[in-house]
Amino acid sequence: MCDVAPAQNKVLELDGFGSYVELPPNIFTNLTEATVEVWAKWDSFRAYSRIFEFGAAWQSMNLFNHDRTPDLRFNLYPQNAKLDRSLMHHIRVDGLLTLNEWIHLAAVSGPGGMKLYANGALVGEHTNAASFADIHVSQTNVFGRGLTRNPGDQDFRGQMDEIRVWNHRRSEAQIRENMHKRLTGKEEGLAGLWNFDDGTANDASPHAYRGKFVGNARAVTADSPADAPLFASEPLKATQHRPPALPAAGPANVPANNQNAAAWWIAGALTLIVALLTWLVLMLRRSGVGESRLLPPSPERALLTEGRPAPAAVDPVASQELKERALADLTEFAKQSLVQGLYSQRNALLETQQKAQRELAELEARVVALQLPDRILAYEKRIADLERDLETRSGEVRELTNATLLLLRRKLEKLDEEKQRDSWERSN
Repeated sequence: MCDVAPAQNKVLELDGFGSYVELPPNIFTNLTEATVEVWAKWDSFRAYSRIFEFGAAWQSMNLFNHDRTPDLRFNLYPQNAKLDRSLMHHIRVDGLLTLNEWIHLAAVSGPGGMKLYANGALVGEHTNAASFADIHVSQTNVFGRGLTRNPGDQDFRGQMDEIRVWNHRRSEAQIRENMHKRLTGKEEGLAGLWNFDDGTANDASPHAYRGKFVGNARAVTADSPADAPLFASEPLKATQHRPPALPAAGPANVPANNQNAAAWWIAGALTLIVALLTWLVLMLRRSGVGESRLLPPSPERALLTEGRPAPAAVDPVASQELKERALADLTEFAKQSLVQGLYSQRNALLETQQKAQRELAELEARVVALQLPDRILAYEKRIADLERDLETRSGEVRELTNATLLLLRRKLEKLDEEKQRDSWERSN
């Protein structure tokens, strides 16, 4: 390894209008696994502007910002994917890029799947295990331009430096250790190195692949991007990107108001208990339950009591204690009965919620392998069924059904947006 003084460092500069670098064709076709590293800085997010693309239209490896957004995509299509979306293997990380800020990117391919690193941290992965050797076409290799040449595609506008292609999968530790270093070109496993320090687009590795500036592409003197402050001082949080799958559903997806509906129902029921107890007290006082009363004398009672001592007077304190004990027992019985009913209702609601969750998970498991139109149809059918069921449901079950419907409608909207994007991409 050797350090190059900042004043001597040069970078590739592209203006976004027909400027790019063309490499010799078919120079990586024997690589069954690879790592492509690059320092890049976007001056503007032009539509689908490629950092690099190796292969052919719709059958290649490339790295670019999605549409005109700061979302980064790493595509690897080993077969022609123009008409078959299932062949479009990619990793997409939303909002990763920042204008006028250097970022180090590393795209890893081969057995073990696709991995994408940004500033030395894993930000996405995919199970597709292909690499250069699996792209069975005559491979064109370019920096700063796409090979599909759709009318909406635009060239890259910004700067690049220290573009490396390795003949093996680099680990996260290897990427972090060497991303700030300037390579000599003689490092083991290096299949190509373009640092532009000699003012040309020639390969600095022993392979000496000669690149060609096209349009206004040029090498300009600049500070090394490895010396520039990174836009993310801490390692970026890794995100998982695997073949298209439906998002998981569960109680966490239910809106907060519906999720806590059971708690609100319990609070309301406790308030009802207090009101009921107050009513019971009033009714007991009105009916005189627990109060001592003197019965009017009757002939039978007079015969029984004749000649006997008069009964002792009723103790008012004991009578009051008896009344309070009876009222307390009645209150406790009513409270326990209501609480038991409350928990029974809550358990029934939880069972209904779990059943809805299982049904939603089973639906997603069935449609995960379907094509996009079939997925949309499956969701539309399930929504129609739930809307019919809604007419016969009430209370918390109705609220839970509404929450499930809301979740399904959101997923259907996302699938419709995806369908529109697919239509646009195919038409272009």
